[in-house]
Parts: sequence; structure tokens; C-alpha cells
Amino acid sequence: MKINKAAAIGGGVAAVAGIVGVAVAASQPASLIIALGVRGIAALKVGSWAAVGVGVAAGAGSTVPAVKDKLKHNNDVRLIESRQNEEQKSLEEYAHDSLNPEKTSARLIQLAENNPKLTELTNKCLDQLEKMDGYQKKHKSLLDANDAVYLRDTIEVINESERRMCRNMRNIINCCILVEDGSGGIEDLDADIISTALSDNEDELNSVGTLLKYSVSYINNFNKNGVKDRSELDAWLKVTKAYLGDKNENY
Repeated sequence: MKINKAAAIGGGVAAVAGIVGVAVAASQPASLIIALGVRGIAALKVGSWAAVGVGVAAGAGSTVPAVKDKLKHNNDVRLIESRQNEEQKSLEEYAHDSLNPEKTSARLIQLAENNPKLTELTNKCLDQLEKMDGYQKKHKSLLDANDAVYLRDTIEVINESERRMCRNMRNIINCCILVEDGSGGIEDLDADIISTALSDNEDELNSVGTLLKYSVSYINNFNKNGVKDRSELDAWLKVTKAYLGDKNENY
């Protein structure tokens, strides 16, 4: 805590002198009355109290800013520690469930905050996860609106596609860890791993988008004609599952 020493010392001297003056004036010794007179003693009292006030004000003026600086410093330290704790918590949660899209998103955001050079890359990943989330919401809305319990098996296929995307994100995140401390940027990462992961995610999104279209077509035919033949949809599901199975063997 830095305090203005000159102001503090000067304030202390003034306050002490004022207190002495007040004490002397209050005792009113005969010699002082003779020397100063009644008006002089009154003036001494006023001056002494003024000196006390000036001394206290000077001392406070030199101390209060220092106290404020100390409080601000302590608050800044607490904020930094709180952020570090939150970051560690987020990192641990992701490590225990790296196929969770929400925790994957949180980890990507954390990487960009720690190294802004990664923002463009992490935004691409976040956009892909957001698009998949949009497909899932549309798919759920479609099934719920039509009470399409006969298409419940498509839910797991889409969820597996999302997990596949999170695996790809994990590879990208692993690369980003090398430069998370700000020591480098996208140019220092393994371009092949990142390009492959992003491209595979686009394939997953296209596959799910196509599955959603087939689901709409089947439900509309079912509602209109009572057609229960879902061979076309099942054929696409089979292709999608086979694709996911082949891809997962590489992990």
C-alpha cells in the first residue's frame, strides 16, 4: 500500500500541534491569559482546532486513495482467481465428457478467449455444432408434431452423427492446446488434421440434412396415403450407419 509519506507526516504534525494548542488553551494558565488576553486565547482555540482538522484531513487524504488502491487490487486478484477456477472447472468437465456438444462448445470458446488468434477456427467449429443443433431441433419438432413414433430410430442416428462431430472437434482442440497460451496461431497448427476434421463434419451435416428431408417426405406420404413403406428412408439410414461405423473404426 503506497501512502503519500510527506502528506501523512505533515498531517500528523499539524494534528499534534493543534491538539497541544487546544489543550493549552483549554487549561487557560494565568501567564497565557496575561500574554494573549481573552480574545487571544479564543483565537488560539479556533486556530488549534483548525490545525487538528487540517492534520486529520491531510492524513485521510493521503491514506484513503491508498486504501482504495489496495481494495481495487484485492478485487482484481479475486476476479483473476475466480476466472482461473472457472477455466479449470470447464477444462475438467470437458475432459470427462469430450463428446458432449455443450462442453465442447465451452472448451472452444475458452480456447479463443485464451488465444484470440484461434477465434476464426473456433467460430467455424461452433457454427458446425450450432447447425447440427438446429437439425436436431427440427427433427424433434417434426416427430413430435406428427406423433411419428415410427421414426424414433432416426434420433439415435442423428445423435451419433453429433458425437462423431465432437470427436472431430476433439482432434482440433488437441491441436489448439499447443498454442492456447498465445504463443502461436492457426499457422502453427496441423493443417491436415484440422482440414480433415472440418470436412468430415460437413459430411455429417449433409448426411443429417438429407435424413431430415427423407423423414419429411415419409411422414407426409404416411399422413396423406397411409403408406408405411419406408424402404427409401431405411436405405439411407443403412448407408448413414455404415458410414458412421467405418469412420468410428479410425478412432
